[in-house]
Amino acid sequence: MQKSSRHVLAFFVFLAVLTATAGALFCSDSPTREELIEKPAAGTVAGKDVNVRDRPSTKGKALGRLGEEGYWEELVVIDAADGEDGETWYRVLSEKLGEGWIHGRFVGFEGLDDPIWRLTMAIRRDFGTSPEMTERLLGKPLSKESEAFRPEDWPWPEDVTSVELRYQGGSVVFWIIRGVPFLVEADFEEGVSFGPISFGDDSDRVESLLGQPHDVWNRVWTYHTGMRRVLVGFGMIEGGEPVVDRLIFERDPY
Repeated sequence: MQKSSRHVLAFFVFLAVLTATAGALFCSDSPTREELIEKPAAGTVAGKDVNVRDRPSTKGKALGRLGEEGYWEELVVIDAADGEDGETWYRVLSEKLGEGWIHGRFVGFEGLDDPIWRLTMAIRRDFGTSPEMTERLLGKPLSKESEAFRPEDWPWPEDVTSVELRYQGGSVVFWIIRGVPFLVEADFEEGVSFGPISFGDDSDRVESLLGQPHDVWNRVWTYHTGMRRVLVGFGMIEGGEPVVDRLIFERDPY
């Protein structure tokens, strides 16, 4: 074999190895189905006009599209499955379209190593991405109130509609912004859990799951990541250690 031919062959072998290695690295960054079921992840649409379907197949009914110019939202990725094409599809919760499936090549992930970010995704999964989904998950509320208003320093001309669903032990609040719901708050003193955090848990368990709090005031631990906050309140039980007696999730829309 001539020297130039050997160089060409060596180059292509190197390129193949590099491509395979890069592919393996890319796949290793994607959470498994088992992981997503336990700890949902934040997802983004990696493309324009991406179809969301009712099942993991290009033959599935199109529920709508995401990735339009001028619109962005953080998806809650809750499951994964092999499609008919043999590739991975992800089951997502969208504020705009509800629940559906997106082909894996159009889904990016964020915050996989951030336990607070992952917790906020579990909260959004468990409380829903719209008032209608909240009612399906938690049942009919004791009351439901809506109010149109304009937030301070609001950057758009349209008013916001606040929808509050009140349940035994707490409430869930959405803002409807340009027709799209946005979960801004869940505040409970009983009856629910925030992912793996439950009422009655002690401080050691909370710290083992979330790490040390970013702020502590009056027995309330505050964790934050980006524009999201989780507040864990502790109360004293007779003859025992402080335990979780309040859970609050807050999310800034702007």
